[in-house]
Amino acid sequence: MTRKRILIALGILILYAFLFVIGLSKRGAVDLYQLRLERDRLRTENLALQKENDTLRLLIQRLKNDVGFLENIARTDLGMIRKDEVVILRKKNR
Repeated sequence: MTRKRILIALGILILYAFLFVIGLSKRGAVDLYQLRLERDRLRTENLALQKENDTLRLLIQRLKNDVGFLENIARTDLGMIRKDEVVILRKKNR
C-alpha cells in the first residue's frame, strides 16, 4: 500500500512538472498567449496604417488631377488669390 501511494505521488509530481514546463517555459502556453496578443495588436495597427495610406493616396490623386480641389486648398490654407481679384480687408471691431 505504501509503495502504491509513493508511485501515485510520484506520478502526480511528474504530471505537475510537465504542466509547469508546458505552461511557463519558453515557447509554453503563456508565451504563446503573449505572442497572440502581440499579433492581434500588430494586425490592428496594420489596418489603421492601411486606412491612412488609402486616405493619403486619395489626397495625392486629387492634388494631381482635381484643379478645383487644388485651387480651394491654395485659397483656404495659403490665402492665395487670382490676379484679377481684389482683397478687401475689414478692420476688426474691438
